[in-house]
Amino acid sequence: MMAMYFFASDQVVLLFDFWNIHSIEGLVLTVVIVLLMTVTYEMLKVETVKLDKKILDLMAAAPPNPPDETAETLPINPDSQNISCKRWIWVHVLQSVLHIIQVVLSYFLMLCAMSYNVWVFLSIIAGAGIGYFVAYPLIKTC
Repeated sequence: MMAMYFFASDQVVLLFDFWNIHSIEGLVLTVVIVLLMTVTYEMLKVETVKLDKKILDLMAAAPPNPPDETAETLPINPDSQNISCKRWIWVHVLQSVLHIIQVVLSYFLMLCAMSYNVWVFLSIIAGAGIGYFVAYPLIKTC
């Protein structure tokens, strides 16, 4: 039966049946892996913000549609609109894939926290702090 309170032990099953920890070494390795998962999650949040900015830049760079009265007199370059549209689609596909990875990681981290192991929980908190500290200054440099 699983404990429904925080406990400090080197014995815990995490996420999957095969991730069964029975030693201090296994717990230390698990703490490092969970910490890196959390840092990766924070980095993905920053990449999502960068892609949002890129999409906004692409939308701003796209030529506006001409009004109907001048449509016959203005030359329209379909190639430039087509390239811009294809670029937007690829950026959006990448953004969607990053979102899926981010959601999967966030649920894994939530389930890790729900193991109620103090060391695993502290590694999530430390990873979030380290990830935020390292990743968010990168937004201002883009």
